[in-house]
Amino acid sequence: MFFAPQRLTLPLFHGGKRWNIHLKIKGIYAMMIPNHEADMESKRHQKLYEHYTNYFGQEPKFSLKLKKNVLPEGMKPITTYVFEPTDEMPFWKLCTIGASDFLMPEREIGWGRKANRRNEYMMLISPDVNVCPVSDDEAQNPSATNWLFLNSLLWSTAQYPYVENDNITVSDTIDMGLDGKYCGTVLLLPEAFKSPKIVKCYISEHKYISIFQVMPITRELLSKKLKKGTNGVYWLMEYFYTHDDDYHLTASKPFATL
Repeated sequence: MFFAPQRLTLPLFHGGKRWNIHLKIKGIYAMMIPNHEADMESKRHQKLYEHYTNYFGQEPKFSLKLKKNVLPEGMKPITTYVFEPTDEMPFWKLCTIGASDFLMPEREIGWGRKANRRNEYMMLISPDVNVCPVSDDEAQNPSATNWLFLNSLLWSTAQYPYVENDNITVSDTIDMGLDGKYCGTVLLLPEAFKSPKIVKCYISEHKYISIFQVMPITRELLSKKLKKGTNGVYWLMEYFYTHDDDYHLTASKPFATL
């Protein structure tokens, strides 16, 4: 097990407001080589784990989760499973298990359709980013700990529905009010994968968990989206995954960077 005695700024949400919680990492979360059979708290968690590992064709390199004492009251910990780059998928995959424990409220999304009520989330990170377990010896090395900020954006997105009692779905943006390179996130369909099967993890014949890609966004991108009004939603999604008139993918910027 690895702990990192540095500080992490973790954006959390409460009462419609964003709060930056500055915490020492040591004692806040644990990184570990996963023993998934011991970690799985439910059959749903087990199905999600198998969904990820079967699709990626690999076991996670390690996992990490926040301890209960820093979570909103009543919320269960969310675990990130970290899958390293491969020849077929040459990028990091950070995938959550636990966010779908919360049954989000119903939400109409138009044309008589409703958003799914259980989500999990993933972030695709550039292979140039150093993603690794952090030991005490490495904790003072920023190159070993900087990636944790990207994971904090992933967790904050995953926590948002529970804290705000809200339903979030593809194309939604969350403004976390952060200073620096990124101000928040947008939910995308993970079109970096050849098959769309990753997006739905079936837990029964007719029930599934949606899995959305969490992409960090800058204040500049969010401002441009808002200025474009109703067209801004489509514009922002096309910024990351660009399609032709027949909706064939022609270009993409699918990876989070530092």
